[in-house]
Amino acid sequence: MMQTHILLIISILVINKICVCIIRQYHSIANLMTNNYEKRTISSYLEEKMNQNDGSGTIQMTNVGDSPAIALEEEVNGAGFITYIYCYDGFLYEITVSQDTPVSQGDGQQIIEMEQMSVRFLRANLLEFSITDQKNDTFPVYVSLQSDQ
Repeated sequence: MMQTHILLIISILVINKICVCIIRQYHSIANLMTNNYEKRTISSYLEEKMNQNDGSGTIQMTNVGDSPAIALEEEVNGAGFITYIYCYDGFLYEITVSQDTPVSQGDGQQIIEMEQMSVRFLRANLLEFSITDQKNDTFPVYVSLQSDQ
């Protein structure tokens, strides 16, 4: 009788340990999937924006305040517009304004949470974005353009 109780207690402890391990594994997988989703979302957004504005001289590096930014120039019905994409205060922002309109940090639409973004041309048709996410993980995003900038 005593052996049965001991076996029952040991079985319960083993099952509990297995459940705890499964729950930890589930949380680990869920966190990895969330991180990958956020990275893919940022990458896809930047690639799409650059490809939409892929024309000679239409993509420029600039600043909004002290934040590095990309300026995407376009002309619609003879009027010039600039879309600025920059990171400020924990978010990636986008704002489109007429060509001579000043832009300040915090202007525009918050797109996704992000700590920092820098950008540079590796070649005339290859951009490298360095992204730091909310978890302070830094990763590159490369965008190949059809035209030289």
